Amino acid sequence: MTTDRPQGKSRLSLALVGEGNDLGTLVASLCARSGRLRIKIQTVIDITGSHNNAELTRELGIGQFSHELETLAANPPGLVILSSDIPGGVDSVKKYLPSDVPVLGPEQKDLVQGMIGLVEENRALSVDSRRLKETRRQLNLFVITAPLAIYIKDTESKYLLMNNHALHLLGFHENQVVGQKDTEIYPPGQGDWLLRLEQEAMKTGATLCATGTLQAPGQELHAQVTIFPITENRRTVGVYGLMEDTTELYESEQKLHDIDEQLNETQKYLGEILKNSRDMIFLTDPQGNILSFNNGAELALGYTPDEVIGQPSNLLCENPEIFNTLFNKTLKEGHASRYEARFLAKDGHCVVSNISLTLITDPDNKPLELVCLCRDITQRLQLKNDLIRSERLAAVGQMASGVAHEINNPLAVIDTIAGLVEESLAEEGHLLDPATQDILYKGMQRLHHQVARCTKITHSLLGFVRKSQTGMAPINLDDLLEECIELLGVEIKRSGATVNQQYDPEVPIFRSDPMLLQQVFVNLLKNALDATEEVPERKNQVTVVTHWDNERIIISVEDNGIGIQADEQNRIFDLFHTTKPAGKGTGLGLSIVHDILIRLGGNIRVASVPGKWSRFLVELPVVPPEDLQPDPMSLGL
Repeated sequence: MTTDRPQGKSRLSLALVGEGNDLGTLVASLCARSGRLRIKIQTVIDITGSHNNAELTRELGIGQFSHELETLAANPPGLVILSSDIPGGVDSVKKYLPSDVPVLGPEQKDLVQGMIGLVEENRALSVDSRRLKETRRQLNLFVITAPLAIYIKDTESKYLLMNNHALHLLGFHENQVVGQKDTEIYPPGQGDWLLRLEQEAMKTGATLCATGTLQAPGQELHAQVTIFPITENRRTVGVYGLMEDTTELYESEQKLHDIDEQLNETQKYLGEILKNSRDMIFLTDPQGNILSFNNGAELALGYTPDEVIGQPSNLLCENPEIFNTLFNKTLKEGHASRYEARFLAKDGHCVVSNISLTLITDPDNKPLELVCLCRDITQRLQLKNDLIRSERLAAVGQMASGVAHEINNPLAVIDTIAGLVEESLAEEGHLLDPATQDILYKGMQRLHHQVARCTKITHSLLGFVRKSQTGMAPINLDDLLEECIELLGVEIKRSGATVNQQYDPEVPIFRSDPMLLQQVFVNLLKNALDATEEVPERKNQVTVVTHWDNERIIISVEDNGIGIQADEQNRIFDLFHTTKPAGKGTGLGLSIVHDILIRLGGNIRVASVPGKWSRFLVELPVVPPEDLQPDPMSLGL
């Protein structure tokens, strides 16, 4: 029987018919081996409608389950296998199929299982003459229709048979193969390896296996072929060939080989980069002993690799305990970092670095090495220190003119009242009546009020300008925010904004650095006022809200100003990045705010809708971190 099939590597479709456990066992067995057999179970028909087999079919992802044989007519498969006797037998199945679709009855079940074992175990096929004669008819039928690529050759290496699956795999027609040798169907030299394998198997009587390339029509096929000698009366009369398409495996191995070569090149390239990087990079074992020490670390710290390899890595740090904490965190969590870590160079000077530690594990997740990447930021901190001073001086200078104007008003009142008192005392002092006494009394009250106002403004200004050391103290958040708002009184009046305050009475007294927090909130409030000035047609609003969630103190500073573009929000805390017009912003304020809050154990986030509003959320702990970093102003860099 000849069945024309399209060229390619599509799988042979099967329909399995039967009932009960026999059918379920056959379905599970063939489905588990469908990849190697190059088959696809298209339909399962259980004439009893077994729920178990229906559920098995669904779990295995088989396309169709039915209990009626008529289902075969709608979508005929390439082969039908009966797992057990059914009413009407094979004939009852064939009447729903095209004439060229073979049907294997339950009497071939052992042969199906035998061929499955043949592919999986690749064992020698040794059939004595008596068994070969008894099973030749059934075996030939199965060979023709089996979902395996099988061929038979005689002792002259001519094809006696090539089954449908092999013809389909190689892209041949039966009349192109039967009676021909490999030299007549493959290009010169292509089938030599196959011929040698077959001759060796016939000579030795052994089962042999080899891989090679076959130039089939329209494709180059990489195949693994297993040869089984056919013996009859202790005489070799031919060979069976079992062929498996390994093209995908071969291509995968080639790709893997190419990837390995690329990986080796990449590793060499990466090794050179790490070795010659200007950043400090050193590796340690899980116990913290240094394994490697790159050129950047050698230049920064002055040690040669021979001096430090094998030594505890924490000895490089000014404070070994801080490094130990980071090291243990990395072993536990896989990564740890610190904004500022202080190393000691060989000559004793301090090298301030950003440090990041990453754990490398084996496939069983056991620690192998720790990579320590450190970037020297000593000069950056010195520059930042200068920039912080410049920012503070700029802020003081900008507020000084407003403060002077604010002071002039009470001084003018003082002067007027003083003149009135002097005039009244000079002209009518000896004739004081109740009205005059009232004027003098009220004048003196206003005088005291304005003097107190001037004193308060002066004290606020001095408290902001004065360079003091970082210090922790109990803080009443409401009072601190009120002081910041009062300090910006002139700015608020000039912008025409209304500052709304919504303070949570549950916010507790907490410990932090009042001077640094004042700098944070003055900066955020000033930015909010600047943002509202960009939308003059809108009634300017700045809202300050505090909240206590039993773990953190949250302060929101929101404005209804120009907003921040989405692509700017991720960079707004970067040094020198500003969204303000040229000449109005330095890009320092929010960077400094961010660094201050991180140093105090807090955090800051931003949300904004461009053209509508912006909101900065400040989070502060009630208890400051134990390893509080010093103010950059006190680093002495």
